[in-house]
Amino acid sequence: MKILSSSLIVSLLLVSASAFAAKPSLHFLAATANDQVPSQLQSSVQAKSVSANLDHKPVSMSWSIDPNVALDARPVAFQQHSREYWIDADADQLQQGLALSTSANGALIRLSPHADNKSVIDASTLLFRANGKLYTSNDAVHMAADQDALRAAGMDVPEGSLVVKLADALGSGRIELVAPTASGSYLVHVFEPASTVVMSLQAERDTVLAGDSIRISAAIEGATLDRVNGLLSSPDGHSQDVTFTRQRDGSYVASVRPDPTHAGGFGLWQIHAFGNASNRQISVPRDARSAFAVSVATARLTGSIDRQTGITRNAGMTLDIGVQSVMPSRYQLAGTLYGTRSDGSLAPAAVAHSAAWLEAGFGSIKLRFDASSLSQSGMAAPYELRDLRLINQADMSLLERRERAASID
Repeated sequence: MKILSSSLIVSLLLVSASAFAAKPSLHFLAATANDQVPSQLQSSVQAKSVSANLDHKPVSMSWSIDPNVALDARPVAFQQHSREYWIDADADQLQQGLALSTSANGALIRLSPHADNKSVIDASTLLFRANGKLYTSNDAVHMAADQDALRAAGMDVPEGSLVVKLADALGSGRIELVAPTASGSYLVHVFEPASTVVMSLQAERDTVLAGDSIRISAAIEGATLDRVNGLLSSPDGHSQDVTFTRQRDGSYVASVRPDPTHAGGFGLWQIHAFGNASNRQISVPRDARSAFAVSVATARLTGSIDRQTGITRNAGMTLDIGVQSVMPSRYQLAGTLYGTRSDGSLAPAAVAHSAAWLEAGFGSIKLRFDASSLSQSGMAAPYELRDLRLINQADMSLLERRERAASID
C-alpha cells in the first residue's frame, strides 16, 4: 500500500474543500417594475433610537414548503371595498334633521360622540323623515345596540355610541336623522351592507421608500364617481392633502409623495379617500381607507451573492449576500428558493430567514437553506432565489424587495 505524505494529504483536502466551500460569485437578475430598490441611502432617527437595544447574535432558519402551493413574489397591496361613509355633525344639525343618502334598504347608522362629548342618546328617542313622512323609532328602526352591546360583541367604540339598523319599511334614498336629545358633536357612520354602490381604494404597492411617490387608485361599481378627494396621514399624526385626477374609464388616480420628514418608525400611513357616487336613482357619499408603509432606506443589497456549502454535498446551501448600510442595526434577509422538478419546471422548495448585526459600510448576511429543508422538497438544480427581502429589524421596515433575485446552478 502506497503511503501518502502528510503534506500531500493536506493539499488534497484543501483542494476538495475549496471545490465545495465557494462557487463563483453570482449576481442579481435585472430589477423589474415590481421590485423595490433603493436609489440612495439615508439614516433614520427613529430606527437608530431602537437599534441600540437589538441583539447582535446572528440567527438563521429554514424550512421546506409545499411545491404545489402557488406563491406570489410581487407586492400585493390591500384593497378596500366600501359601502359606507362618515359625517361630522353637531347637536343643532341632529336636532333639526341630518340629511343622509342611502342606496339600499337596511342601512346601519352609528352615532359616536366625539372625545369631549359625554352625552348618551337613547335609540327610542330617534325620529326619521323619509318620503314626506315622520317615523318614530318603533316604525323606522329594525334593531338597536348601545355601547355595552357593541363592546360585548368585540367592537372598540367610544362611550355613548349607538347603532341602529333601519327597517325596510323606511326604504332608501334621502333620509333625515333627527335626534332631539343630541348634545355636543358626533361622528355619524352610515354603512349599507346590501348596497351595490361599492367604492374601491388601493395603493399600487404595500411599501414605498421615503422620498418616492406612490399611485393611489379609486373606482366605483354600481354608479359614477362625480369627485374624489383625499387625505394622507402618517403614524405620527402629520396629514397632507391628496389630489385625485379622473381617468378616461371613470376611475380616479392620485400620485402622492409622503412627506419624508415623517417617515420611519413603526406604523402604517393611511390614505382616506372620500367621494360622491351617483346613478339615476340617488347620489350617495362613499369613504374608503387603505394603508401602506413608508420605509427609510438605511441599507440596500449590493447585488453580489457568493454560494457556499460545506465539505459534503449534503450540507445544504448558504448564500452570502452583500449588504451596504449607512447606520448600524440588525438587518434581516428572507427569501424563497425555487428548485427544478423532474419535468423541468420550477417550484417553491424552501424558505430561509437570517438576521445579523451590521455596522455602517459594506457587509453581508448569510441566507442558509439547510440540508433537510432542501432534501424534503425532492428538487434539484438549477435553483432560483425569489421574493428576497431586506428588513431593518429596528422598525421592521422593508428596505429592498426582489421578485426574482438570482439564478443558481
